[in-house]
Amino acid sequence: MFQSFQNESDFYWELVKKNVGVYSEEEQLTLKEAKVVIFGLGGVGGVQAILCARMGIGHITGVDADEFEVSNMNRQMLASTSVLGEAKAKVAEKAVKDINPYISTRFVQTMVDEENVIDLIKGHDVVIEAVDDMPSRVIIHRTARELGVPSVGMSGSPPNRGFVSSFFPDGVHYEDILNLPGKGVKLTDESARKQIADIKKERARYSVEQGAPKEWAEQFCEGKAGWIITPVRAMLLATFSFHEAVQIITKRPPSAPAPKALLINLDAEQPVQMKTAPDGGWNYAHL
Repeated sequence: MFQSFQNESDFYWELVKKNVGVYSEEEQLTLKEAKVVIFGLGGVGGVQAILCARMGIGHITGVDADEFEVSNMNRQMLASTSVLGEAKAKVAEKAVKDINPYISTRFVQTMVDEENVIDLIKGHDVVIEAVDDMPSRVIIHRTARELGVPSVGMSGSPPNRGFVSSFFPDGVHYEDILNLPGKGVKLTDESARKQIADIKKERARYSVEQGAPKEWAEQFCEGKAGWIITPVRAMLLATFSFHEAVQIITKRPPSAPAPKALLINLDAEQPVQMKTAPDGGWNYAHL
């Protein structure tokens, strides 16, 4: 069937024809010409890579240092028994090429740091951050701002909570609105890095108040357990944050430009709410 298409253009417009009507042909062409970089290709970023390809994004850069393991399979849609031990970046690139063989890609198996982040971000239209460690999040959003590139951030906490917000170079600063320590300090500084990383321990403790097991939080804070997450939470974060990126690319207003944020709590009476940060910003430990 694929061979029946005469050229790349015919295939592309057949691929995305169901998008047109929700987005105009001009907006779809903008998506075709767009360059998106996704940091993290796991439960959130792996879904976003698939969504990029299906939405008709023209170029995807994907960054992840890890290989797939069995514990990824509960929520990482690119994980399966056939790819265990393989690099997430390699598997993700293959998956998006299988959706659109003409898509432009650059998938890199590496950890983002202050040495490589400029090279990874420059030249892109939007940054999607889908990593799970706090210092890397700061490095990504800080550098995107410095390079004049909009970025979409997210985080998820047990049992069923999430946060999505978009950040613009001339808007609210990621580190300010989330009250993060060490603004302006290079994260090669171990003290600053530890301060930021330890916020995740505070998030674990607060999660107990929201229904997460106390035993898990204690083990996480002691380094004996990983972060807990369900496939539903990962999919919701991926979907909402990807929608922000599409709105930014097509120059439509995003739903949650900082200081606004989309807050998810599937255990609440209103599971999805749009809220503006309180005076003084968000308490990241409570997101």
